[in-house]
Amino acid sequence: MKLTSKNIAWDELLDGLATAVIWVDHEQRIGYMNIAAAELLQVSTRRIIGVAWKVLLPGLVDDLTSFGEQRLTIHEYQIQLPDLQRVRVSCTFSCYEVNGRAGWLVEIFNTERHHRIVEEDERWHQYEAGNLLVKTLAHEVKNPLAGIYGAAQLLQKRFQQDQKAISFLDVISKEVQRLKNLVDSMLGPRQTAEKELHNIHEVIRHVLRVTKPEFPETIQVMLDYDPSIPEIRMDFEAMIQAFLNLIKNAMQAMEGLTGLITIRTRVERKFTLGTQTFPLVAVVSIHDEGSGIPKEVFDSIFYPMVSSKKEGTGLGLPVSQNIIRQHGGLIVAESEPGHTVFHVYIPFERGEK
Repeated sequence: MKLTSKNIAWDELLDGLATAVIWVDHEQRIGYMNIAAAELLQVSTRRIIGVAWKVLLPGLVDDLTSFGEQRLTIHEYQIQLPDLQRVRVSCTFSCYEVNGRAGWLVEIFNTERHHRIVEEDERWHQYEAGNLLVKTLAHEVKNPLAGIYGAAQLLQKRFQQDQKAISFLDVISKEVQRLKNLVDSMLGPRQTAEKELHNIHEVIRHVLRVTKPEFPETIQVMLDYDPSIPEIRMDFEAMIQAFLNLIKNAMQAMEGLTGLITIRTRVERKFTLGTQTFPLVAVVSIHDEGSGIPKEVFDSIFYPMVSSKKEGTGLGLPVSQNIIRQHGGLIVAESEPGHTVFHVYIPFERGEK
């Protein structure tokens, strides 16, 4: 049969598109929405028909009649989804008549993936530069520390009868040991650790058990797990340290506040990290409702010695990033007051079931 405009089911054709499409009638109410738009906006196509379009896209345009016959494109618009996630999109409005009825065609393009790849590339370079700097510095500091510690121990033996000297040398030894532990943290976890298959939820469960006594009553933890996530080959102890730093940061960000810390796990398919695409990636998102990361330090949070906390060492996030990088993954952050999320991407090794 020869296809003509009369026997084509246009709604079925539009439902086959990957681009989100909405048609708004002359009363500025939704007259049609394809499947891609419903999936992007996380709404039911049946329930949304007849609803004012501004309910879905608030604050985007004051009045669709204001731009006349021209096509209008708005970039960098954020959609707040029902599950509290945010997605960046570009929206194009065009005057469009359907069956003699005037209205507007709205095309929504999800730009989140593009932004994420750009941000990941920046974080990747930031991590490499910061890691090289901190390891060079740590190696330079470690040798003199060993010499100071050895000299202090020799002097303690020589001045065993002098309690005053012993007390001073004891302070020196303890401070040198503290600095040595700090340097070891800067160098990151051991490279030769044996990796075994573990469930990522075991790691989170262990960290929450360890941090439970520190959680104030005003903070609740909500777990939103995907139970289908396969086991990941990992250094279990190192991974605990990585998530311990992240969850403690979320807790400290909400100090004195009442609210939720949400830990969400998901699986992404055909996911790009840096220049490599993985068939399967586990994503752990840690969301807090704290005051947010100050803008002046946000771009540097994965550099060592950078902290927004008065008593922070600035090593927690770099160490966590280092551990995740050793597992082939990456940590990416987004933050504003009341909404801070650290997304941890951990790829499954190729060839694993």
